[in-house]
Amino acid sequence: MTDKNLVNYKLIYEDEVAQTTKDTLRLPRFYSDLGHDMRVFVEQLVDYGARQATESVLDPEVMESTAELAADMGTQLYQFANMIRSHGHVVAEDGDA
Repeated sequence: MTDKNLVNYKLIYEDEVAQTTKDTLRLPRFYSDLGHDMRVFVEQLVDYGARQATESVLDPEVMESTAELAADMGTQLYQFANMIRSHGHVVAEDGDA
């Protein structure tokens, strides 16, 4: 579920919902003027949208393959660093080149 402390429902309602939409639905201009039931409705819609967006972007299969790729890249970088060290390569300080 969405962390209620991180979502600014007021900002979303007042800045992202078009005033014409609010007028058509006979909703108040300001979030603070909504009744309790309508606030719960708005919060549930926003939470659902956030959850759907997160699930779409963070596809488990994509995340798993990304994690595997990152682990492989880390291993390769570690091996490369060891190879450089084993050849006694010293990186010159700035201005020493």
